[in-house]
Order: sequence, then structure tokens, then C-alpha cells
Amino acid sequence: MKLNCIIIDDEQPARELLQNYCSKIDSLHLVGSYKTPIHAIDILQQENIDILFIDIQMPDISGLDFIKSIKTHHTKVIFTTAYREYALESYELDAIDYLVKPIEFHRFLRAVEKVKEVHIKRNEVDVQKKEETIIIRANKKLYRLPISDILYIKSENEYVKYVTKNHGNLLVHGALKDVIKTLESHTDFIRIHRSYIVNVSCIDYVEGNSIRINNEFFPISDSYKNAFFDVWK
Repeated sequence: MKLNCIIIDDEQPARELLQNYCSKIDSLHLVGSYKTPIHAIDILQQENIDILFIDIQMPDISGLDFIKSIKTHHTKVIFTTAYREYALESYELDAIDYLVKPIEFHRFLRAVEKVKEVHIKRNEVDVQKKEETIIIRANKKLYRLPISDILYIKSENEYVKYVTKNHGNLLVHGALKDVIKTLESHTDFIRIHRSYIVNVSCIDYVEGNSIRINNEFFPISDSYKNAFFDVWK
């Protein structure tokens, strides 16, 4: 398992130490090392970054404020700082660890192992989801549709359209409220609009009050906004 990571710290010696530590762990792939959070925004949006090592006290924006301002749904945050007093606030931001400078290698390694454990558990859940299926009737045929294959479901008058990765578009007689009941045990599915249920794990990104899935944009209505962002955080 290779974990993509980046480093953000305004002090060069601190960056060099973490770069050295990363080079000693085969499972880490250092994507980049940055002096300021602003320089790292593009890479966080463009790449799948598994671990973000970030200092707290920096000139332009603190590490805490930066994490509050971005979405880190996939990325696990490890704070690296000389100040112990920010530990509580860092954990309120769901940081996976808090390393106090000078950082010793054994503490760095332990923090990385925590991230590995999270990824192992996530992979186990993903495997279980891939094995789950539902039966639907479309085009006078019965389909055993893998849950993981569904991108989103759209209401179309007296029908619902299942848009999938591998089975095309399947039109089924019924209503979204009935689909929600069928999928209620599958936490990846959430209603974002009176006309749409989406697979959260298939979302490319969220921008304002809309999401992108498979190069399409979908609105998040006010009625479902709070429930959606409780899941997408």
C-alpha cells in the first residue's frame, strides 16, 4: 500500500527532516513539500493525497485555519508543531495525530501506522460494498446490480433512472422515496435534491451548492444541505 503525502511547513529544516523520514518508509510516496499552505492548494485538489503533514504556526495562514478552510474528506491530517497547546483544537478537526517538535522518528512512524490502519479498514469496507447487490427490474429484465456500480439515481415522473458505471442507464418504475428505503442501510447513498440520490463515494468534488459526479453537476437543495454536509466532511 503506497500512501501519497505532502508536507507544509514554513521552516526549511523542519521540511527536510520530514522529507528524510518519508524516504525511510517504503509505503510513503512524497508528492511535494511546500513552504506555505497556499502553494499546496492545487495539489490537494488535483491529486489523491492520503496524508498531509502540516505545521500550525505559519506567517500567511495557520495550519489550523487552513484545515478549517478546505475539505479533507479523504486526506488524513497530521499536525507537526512546536506548540503543545493546540492539541485539543487539532483533534476537534479530526486530525489523526499531533507531533510535537523536535519530532522523533518513532513518533513519526507511529502516526503513519495510524493512517495505514484507517486505510486497511476502509478497504475492508469497500470490499464488502462491492459484494453487495440489489435486484431491479428494467427493460423487462431482472438485474442483480452491484451497489458500488451505482453513480446516482434520478427521479423521472413515475420512474427512477439508475445511472451506473458498467450497466448504462436503467429505468425502473417507482419513486425515489422507495429507493431510499431500499438503500437506507448503505451509508454511501444520500438524497441531495427532490430529484436526486447520489453515491457519495463517486463524488469528484463539491463546489458551492453543487457536486460533480462523472463530469456532471448536481444541485444540493436547501432541504437536504445539512444532512449532506454531515456526511461529506
